[in-house]
Parts: sequence; structure tokens; C-alpha cells
Amino acid sequence: MGPWRRLPTYFPNISLYMLPLMEKELEAVKKTGWLRKVAFRTTPNVSKLEIKAFLESVYGMEVEKVNTLNYEGKKKRRKYGMVQRPDWKKAYVYFKLPAGSIEEDHGAG
Repeated sequence: MGPWRRLPTYFPNISLYMLPLMEKELEAVKKTGWLRKVAFRTTPNVSKLEIKAFLESVYGMEVEKVNTLNYEGKKKRRKYGMVQRPDWKKAYVYFKLPAGSIEEDHGAG
């Protein structure tokens, strides 16, 4: 058997939800028409490579890097006992700068 190679990735069960933008980010979108960093919410079993491949193949976006944070679901007390909300992952996606862009670090802060 030869060197290991990555099998093609299919995306039947990936759910990415874009988190709401802050006022500062909304102003930047109105001014320039794009953002460098966007936050998504997804399930904990999705990897950085899968998020990047999903956005590049399905939406045609050029992704520079992906940073992720895992969150445990909150435990809530109900009258019939304790209930736990589902765990989730937050992914910060950094897009490559558009051609001819002057600002180097727009929206990354």
C-alpha cells in the first residue's frame, strides 16, 4: 500500500450557523462590503478541515484559517430534574483578503 491519501470529503450532515454580527462588524460590512473574520456555530464533531472544505467547495469562499472553541451545554434545573443543553462548537473563520485590498487586518479584532 502506498502513501496515505485523504479520501474525498462529502458533507451530508454538516450544519453551520452564522452567529449574529456586532455593530462594529455591521458598520465594516456597510463600508467595505466584506468581513475578514466570521463566527459560526456547529456540532462538536466537525473538524477545522471539514469546515474549511465545506465553505470553499459549497460557497466558493477562500478560507485562510479556522480557529475553534468547544463549549459544554449548560445544565438547567427543571421541575422534573436536571436537563443539559447540547454541546456545541464555535468556529472563527478567517477569509483571505480580496484582490487589491489595502487594509491588512480589517475585521480581525
